[in-house]
Amino acid sequence: MSKVFQFNYKTIKDLASAGSWRRGYEYYQKDMVMNAEPVKNFYKAKVKGNYQDAYTTDLIFKKNTVEARCNCPLKEEWCKHSVAVALKAINDHAYEDWLETKFGIEHDLPDENTDLMDIPQGSYIFHFNPKRKQNFFSILIRDRKTGKIIRSIENVLRALIELQRSNPDFTINDSQKAEVAIFQMIFKIARQDKKAGWYDIPITKFQPMFPLLAAADEVLDEKTKQRIKFTDEQWKLSLDVSTSPNGSIMLALYWDRPNDDNVYPFEEVKYFSRQLKWGRYKNIIFPINVAMNELPQNIIKQTFTDLKDSEGGKFIYEELPKIQQVIDVNVSEQISKLMLEERPPLNVVTLGIDYDQSLKASLEFDYDGVRVPYSKNKDKSPYVTITTKKSGEDYVYWIKRNYAHEQSAYQMLLACKFVPMQTNNLALEKETAIDFYNYYIKQAGDGWKFEEKDDMNFFKLMEEPFRMCAKIDFCEDAPDEFEIQLYGQVGEEVINFDDIYDTIQSGEKYARVRSLGFVEYPAQNIYQMMRSFNSFDAYRNNENKFRVKTYRAGLIQELKNLDFELVLSDNFKQFWEQISSFSTTEHTELPKDINAEFREYQIKGFSWLWFMYKYGLNGILADDMGLGKTLQALALLQKAKEVDGPEPTLVIAPTTVVFNWEAEIQKFTPGLSCLKLSGVDRAKLFDEIPNYDIVITSYALIRRDIEKFRKFNFRYIVLDESQNIKNAISQTAQAVKTLNSKHRLALSGTPIENKLEELWSVFDFLMNGFLFSMAEFNSRYVTPIMERQDKTVEKRLKLQISPFILRRMKRDVAKDLPDKVENMAYCELTPEQKDFYLEVLDSTKEELFKSIEMNGLEKSRMSIFSALLRLRQICCHPKLYDKEHVKGVMQSGKFEYLKGMLEQIVSEGHRVLLFSQFVDMLDIIKGWLDRVGIEYEYLTGKTKDRQKAVENFNNNTSVKVFLISLKAGGTGLNLTGADYVIHYDPWWNPAVEDQATDRAYRIGQTKKVFVYRIITKNTVEEKIQKLKTRKRDLVDSVISVDRNITKSLTMEDIKDIFSVD
Repeated sequence: MSKVFQFNYKTIKDLASAGSWRRGYEYYQKDMVMNAEPVKNFYKAKVKGNYQDAYTTDLIFKKNTVEARCNCPLKEEWCKHSVAVALKAINDHAYEDWLETKFGIEHDLPDENTDLMDIPQGSYIFHFNPKRKQNFFSILIRDRKTGKIIRSIENVLRALIELQRSNPDFTINDSQKAEVAIFQMIFKIARQDKKAGWYDIPITKFQPMFPLLAAADEVLDEKTKQRIKFTDEQWKLSLDVSTSPNGSIMLALYWDRPNDDNVYPFEEVKYFSRQLKWGRYKNIIFPINVAMNELPQNIIKQTFTDLKDSEGGKFIYEELPKIQQVIDVNVSEQISKLMLEERPPLNVVTLGIDYDQSLKASLEFDYDGVRVPYSKNKDKSPYVTITTKKSGEDYVYWIKRNYAHEQSAYQMLLACKFVPMQTNNLALEKETAIDFYNYYIKQAGDGWKFEEKDDMNFFKLMEEPFRMCAKIDFCEDAPDEFEIQLYGQVGEEVINFDDIYDTIQSGEKYARVRSLGFVEYPAQNIYQMMRSFNSFDAYRNNENKFRVKTYRAGLIQELKNLDFELVLSDNFKQFWEQISSFSTTEHTELPKDINAEFREYQIKGFSWLWFMYKYGLNGILADDMGLGKTLQALALLQKAKEVDGPEPTLVIAPTTVVFNWEAEIQKFTPGLSCLKLSGVDRAKLFDEIPNYDIVITSYALIRRDIEKFRKFNFRYIVLDESQNIKNAISQTAQAVKTLNSKHRLALSGTPIENKLEELWSVFDFLMNGFLFSMAEFNSRYVTPIMERQDKTVEKRLKLQISPFILRRMKRDVAKDLPDKVENMAYCELTPEQKDFYLEVLDSTKEELFKSIEMNGLEKSRMSIFSALLRLRQICCHPKLYDKEHVKGVMQSGKFEYLKGMLEQIVSEGHRVLLFSQFVDMLDIIKGWLDRVGIEYEYLTGKTKDRQKAVENFNNNTSVKVFLISLKAGGTGLNLTGADYVIHYDPWWNPAVEDQATDRAYRIGQTKKVFVYRIITKNTVEEKIQKLKTRKRDLVDSVISVDRNITKSLTMEDIKDIFSVD
């Protein structure tokens, strides 16, 4: 079924343009429509015009439409005049009257025809007068039957109560119940005008009266005497927001009626009060969705409101969001976009040069092309009106000033050290002006624009960067020193260092280079450089160059870190590249007469040592134990002899390793002659020192013989286990520092054991003054590092010493090592032990040879074993043989050597399996471990819970040593927690030793394993070791597991074993 044509507000609104609808409604409200009358199917009228007295406008009524024509200049059917006449026709019901006349179609007008259709059931008629008294709404009550005014509500209510009390069957209908409720409310809130009979109710209290009156049969408008109809269906007010081509904000208020497609302009509904949510349209009263006091008062004066200039901006940004909280708002797409685009302004800084050559600036903010100056005080209107062109027409909109952004921009300029002036201008002095112009502007970002109204070249830095340069070369008159010439350079311009330093000393960091522009001096780096020069003991000569000892080459890295450009001579460049990279890029050819196969890290170590030798530098080779420090040092001495000819070197070592040096020399560098100065007969050997390549003595003897050694000038003094001079005030440390040599070398796996001062003592021996005096070293380094944990000072110390210490840990060179590294460690009997050994040897040899002479070799094998056992026990420790201490020999050279080994291995963080076939020897070692506080495990044939001991060692890394008897621990154990194995008294059957070694070197081991066999020089241990080497084809070697010790020994072997060298 087709929709019936409705001639109403919505029809006209839809037919007309937005502008004609708004202006036409305005004309209608202002009664500009004249002489309106229906003529047949026309509705004719005149409308007052702007260019003539009136325009003639006709509406043509048709059954399903209405047409319009007007003689105004506007080229549209539904112009504003047509709209005004149509609204007049709607008010007069002209179209409905024509339909009834022409077609007999009757129309119901329910909003106006509100008379009672049914017989009223109530007893009273209520008169409503909202205009009788200001701030009050008035109600008058008449008795329906008598027409009399009810002047006493109280009497009516009392009478009703009395009837209900006296007659239990008394009832009232629904209409009467509604009247009672009205009476009760009026009695409660109204004031009575007794003379006139009206009940006046304050508007603020009238809200509950509307729903009560809605239930009454008959409420009359006092003015029109027409019945008022109440409904509980809520009308809703909504707001349309759009813009006009000239940029005004256009507002339109409409009422939406329930179950009705029509729209009602705001003024068609009368609201009773700004506080009450009730409205009236013709004779209908109904609830509305908003109280008028919830809306801005400037928009509820009429249906259409236009807001111009700043009023539009204020509405969009301040009022509209609040309105949207209480009523529906339809915002045009253009307005919605404007609301969402809250973009900050562009900060515009205009720069100029003031009369005193300071930089002045003014700050403005560009809001879409409109600039507003910064102001400390907020303007009354915070909105900027933007005018632009759109489709050839002026287009206007508003942006709210972002005062927080503006203030933040101003504060940023103040942070750049601008100073406010009396006006809104800002100023910067020369230094800060140069900073700002050359750095801050570049970092400002996209939100800033800088405009120059004067030529700003005065403040510009030179385009080419300034460079601090250091020209470095060796000193011609002192090969152990180098010289540094400092200067600045920018482009081709060279700037004297004194001029640079004077500038920054005066508090300025910029200087003008002739007319080329300003340069910036890196003041902090220059001050740090001067502090570093002081730290590295640099001094200035007459040529204005700084001279520095070569061993303080760490200063070069400091200059590099401070961004100095290094200009190195060819000789110094080669030196610096090698010392700063530990010679890893250049391998020196090994000496010709060296009997060893070098691993990669050993070649690098030798190259580093040769580099130090070549440049007259001294250092510490601090490789882990077992990595071949002695071999690398011997290669250095061999190379020095081959290149520079023979010259004696003095090696000072712990007593326990003197013989080890002798053995290593014989093994690796047999071409180096060796003189060992030990024993009581050494005094007559001192004159022979110049004839030998290497002279070996011990720390214990150097103190006694220092005056004799001081007479000689050695090529090298080598300190093995240099931690022996860690105490700088000890006699040994003071003695070795007085020796004469061209070069010095320290070997130590632990260059620092407990305190930094130990490092100072070693370097004081190597390069006196390198780490300054002890007091100054403590002041510069020890106190800041140890007490204040100063990382900067710690880094400086590391930088200074790092070129002169080469340290490789096992893990660092693991790829160069075989899985198992085997070594012989040689020691010496103590004098008392040697006497005891020779005494037993003499008696045993005489007894043994008599037995062989009498019984033959084969029948004397047990005697041979017994003799060897006694001598081997004395080599391990005299207490093993002399259990009652008859001889009183309490010290063992091998045990002293072992203690040094264990201390070094443990200090380097490693763990040890220590094997001995003598349980008594393990007990002696155990007692010493207890005294020095080294944790250990212990396993012999008497150990009941072997697995517990093994698991504790494998799982508890604080247990550093595992003491194991060879028989008890030779098989069945998995001890991969250790990476060092020591055979204290090597077993003569390699298979048994290998089984013991394999406790650590087996599946599951992730580290390289170092194996040491400790051999006592000039004893049966060394003799049988040599015999083993000669008889490699023997299955059981010298002594088999079943003690069949003489199975393959000849008489010549026995004589050799029991001989004295």
